[in-house]
Amino acid sequence: MYRDNSLVPKEAIRLAALGLLAEGERVYSDLSAEVREFAARIVGPSLDLLGTSIELLKFEGLIEAVPGQGSGDNALLRLSDEGREALSGYLTSPLRPGVSDLNKLVLALKLRFIDQLDAEGRGEQLHALEVMYQGERARLADLAAHEEWGGGLLDDWLGHEIDQIDRRIEWVRGLRG
Repeated sequence: MYRDNSLVPKEAIRLAALGLLAEGERVYSDLSAEVREFAARIVGPSLDLLGTSIELLKFEGLIEAVPGQGSGDNALLRLSDEGREALSGYLTSPLRPGVSDLNKLVLALKLRFIDQLDAEGRGEQLHALEVMYQGERARLADLAAHEEWGGGLLDDWLGHEIDQIDRRIEWVRGLRG
């Protein structure tokens, strides 16, 4: 984790693998392919993200092979109790402010597996997302208020970004009910 307890790329991949196994047992090779394909569709091919081995999750006791159900790439895997705990920690970790490919991936994974949290946990995560968006909006609005930084197409871009953030805030509020 970063100093602010947000997820590093390796942990985003761990979140993906643990989240998928929380939904049901999977064969090792299928799990690996699903994680790789999801991450690649959000951030594109990335060595930072593909370097994490699912074998390490087994070694750490977060996932385990189902006894008598294949071996190697054919092993049927399931989430352990320790893995469920780790998944909860990843799902409740803070998001970093700003837009980056890693943030998009972590947000997509948190939203994909949010149902693994109880109602209170889901509400807390949606509230945290709204607060993050409000912070982003405040930073951009502050920049837009400084005329000395205006010029070129910056004002148009800032207006566009603020409009997008406003729509995100409304969307999250709608999710929260």
